[in-house]
Amino acid sequence: MLKPLRLLLFALAAMLASFSMASAQQFHITHAGLRTLYLAPIFIGIDRGLFKARDLEVTYKEIDSGALSSAALLSGSAQITSDDLMGIAPLAKQGKHFMMVYNLLDRMTMDMIVRNDALQRAGYDPNTPAQQRGKILKGMTIGITRPAAPTDIFSRFIMLEAGLDAQKDATLVQVGGPAALRAAFQSGKIDAFMLSPPLPQTLEKQGLGTIIVHNTAGDLPSLKDISYITLFTTADYAKSNKPALHAYVQGVKEAVNWMHDHQDEALQLLGAKWFKDTAPDALKISFDRLLPAISRTGIFTKEGLEKVQRAYKSVGEDVDVNLTEGVLWTNEFVKN
Repeated sequence: MLKPLRLLLFALAAMLASFSMASAQQFHITHAGLRTLYLAPIFIGIDRGLFKARDLEVTYKEIDSGALSSAALLSGSAQITSDDLMGIAPLAKQGKHFMMVYNLLDRMTMDMIVRNDALQRAGYDPNTPAQQRGKILKGMTIGITRPAAPTDIFSRFIMLEAGLDAQKDATLVQVGGPAALRAAFQSGKIDAFMLSPPLPQTLEKQGLGTIIVHNTAGDLPSLKDISYITLFTTADYAKSNKPALHAYVQGVKEAVNWMHDHQDEALQLLGAKWFKDTAPDALKISFDRLLPAISRTGIFTKEGLEKVQRAYKSVGEDVDVNLTEGVLWTNEFVKN
């Protein structure tokens, strides 16, 4: 009698285990994005199982251009991606509606790096006030990922603040993503570019260039306290998948706080898997500079979004969008 009972109990246990495994990850989200250090919370959340603990399976899909962010959502190949406000706002006018759900970076974090030989020819003085350092770019060739991308907009903005006209005083050329920018910079095809860590810090550590504007450190007051890079999805997905998005956003928030509290361990995780091609010392410098810019709350403010909008308008970009909460952004998912 005991043997059949044991078999029955075993069968029931197996069924429960099978059911538990099947339901362990109730939600599935693919995040498409550049492999850049500001996505560290997503990488950490995956590695440490912070999403899985919320019944969420997150898959990371690498893309090589910010221009592909919204396309990944519209094609259905991803449900979450990252970009700046003005990378998605113009699409609303085309009937393609998105919803920003986490304010990832609350300052502009692309540092401007210039080749050392170009700086030497221009007679660069590192003691020049940050707002005026853009003057050194006069006559230089500046690499951008694509027209109207942040690499383009904020390069022009820095020159504008320094009293230059990017249309006349420099040459901006489309190069492509981080790998293409690295190659063009190393070969001397471009004199300068802007990008978030770790590439500028890596090239500076290699002795090829010097970062002249440290936006990661908040050198320019006009580019602090803004909603620079945000995590967003389609408006339809945000409306229909609230539990999944809440799990995702809360996992990101926990990852950010864990990174602050365990910086050495976070660096080890990032270097071992996601940034093997970055020297440990360059990665540490990049991480130390970027971490203060990653929002621990993910909260949006209308004022921060309007500050980004003004920066774009100042260089002639048409960015008239409705910044009322609930239209293009929401704080619904960052609330506990």
